[in-house]
Amino acid sequence: MKKLVLLILVFSLALSSLLFAGVTAVAETPSSYDYAVAYAQNHARRDILSGGEAAAANTLATALTNFGYAVQTPAFRFYRQNDVGAKVAYDYKHVLGFKNNGKGKCVLIGCYYGGYEPQDSYGVGNGGTVALSVGTLLSVARLLSAVTTEYDIVIAFWGGIEAFGDFRVKDCGVENDKIALYVNLDGVGVGDRDYLYADDVPRAQEKYFRNVIKKVGADISAPPVYKKQVALSYGEEDAYSYAHLGLLGVNRFFMAEDVPCVNFVGGAWDYDCGLYRYSRKGDIEGTSLDTIESIDGFNGGAAKTAARLDAVASVVYHGVTGKDLASALDKAQGEISAADLDSSLAVLLISAIGTALLIAFLILLYVKQGKDRRQVAWDPGLNGSKDDPYTEFRETQDEESEEPKPSDDDDDDVFRF
Repeated sequence: MKKLVLLILVFSLALSSLLFAGVTAVAETPSSYDYAVAYAQNHARRDILSGGEAAAANTLATALTNFGYAVQTPAFRFYRQNDVGAKVAYDYKHVLGFKNNGKGKCVLIGCYYGGYEPQDSYGVGNGGTVALSVGTLLSVARLLSAVTTEYDIVIAFWGGIEAFGDFRVKDCGVENDKIALYVNLDGVGVGDRDYLYADDVPRAQEKYFRNVIKKVGADISAPPVYKKQVALSYGEEDAYSYAHLGLLGVNRFFMAEDVPCVNFVGGAWDYDCGLYRYSRKGDIEGTSLDTIESIDGFNGGAAKTAARLDAVASVVYHGVTGKDLASALDKAQGEISAADLDSSLAVLLISAIGTALLIAFLILLYVKQGKDRRQVAWDPGLNGSKDDPYTEFRETQDEESEEPKPSDDDDDDVFRF
């Protein structure tokens, strides 16, 4: 009996230890929010195109390496005139983590990692909004590092915040024809709500992720039907001459290159402006309110901010690892190809109609001119009939057409003896 009691006691202690160890392991695994807070604290000054941004890039490269990704950091130089007209060089780089699953094509998931604007030119840029997206993407990268998916995985932290419209998809570090899907994170957990945006027309990848959102039970909204467009341009080669909340991220550049995209974006899309994060606070980015602490206050507490980040991370993870993703992306690519074909056919049709109208006009013009030439009578001019080259011809015609005159003799010659 004593042995039985002892065995039960030992088993109970062992089970308790396992449960405690499991809880401890879960607690020690950083959440999206934990990653974001640590990132913001360790890199409080990371203005774009600055040394602070470069230091942040090194931290992210180390994190991806620790997750098991092969890291690349393509570097760029951007030139801009300062206040006195002198050309100043700014250096920045992207941080890319590659996980080769042997599939050929990849799912590319990215967000900005810098601050906001250079503080010496544009004021304060604390970058809390960006930090929350960075934390969410780090969490997604960690989750995807442990699984094999239907596509290769590329995690991208974009530097320079477009460098004033200088983002180039062809120079992003990934072969464009290898990208099956681009997933963008833009201010997730910030603003009145989180949204999923794919395009201004229905797309197969959007329907797919909507089903994932439903299965996961995430509180991520669809964009409003009326997407208020606001004139906005970052540069001469920007992908769009207009913008709404769904087109403020890098996704618009990939969309312009016919890459299927989804964009997880936080904001106040139903608000009249259409660009603000919070309807009652406006656009906090680039202001002293752009801190995680302020965002937590607007959201009703850190727990609510953390829950929103975890929801987005869960949807991205389950979406990328889902068994129906490949068929959805095949349909998405078919939609893009069909749209391109429709555009090409429309151009050809318009060209054909224009050519036909031009030919018809030339034919009518030719016929009209010929008719006018036949109807125009000769004008003898100032020199009278001497200038008429057809005078002799007309006189000959008159002689041939003249009837013989009757004889003066009334008697018929037949009866004359």
